[in-house]
Amino acid sequence: MEKETLAKQAGKRFKELIRKRKITQEKAASMLSVDEKTIRRWIKDGIDRLSTLELIAEKFDVDVIETFLES
Repeated sequence: MEKETLAKQAGKRFKELIRKRKITQEKAASMLSVDEKTIRRWIKDGIDRLSTLELIAEKFDVDVIETFLES
């Protein structure tokens, strides 16, 4: 069984963050100034850039470490 990568874990946590905030992927894309396809890719394939995690944390007013990197 393949261990989940940090990138995949971050994607799952991003999906959960969107769900908890009760916003659509379209709204999340607007907040982050990216295409809706990018949001879907981040959720499906994961987020592997720290700068992306920092952007999400800033726009959603969450701590990047607590939200994406802690187990």
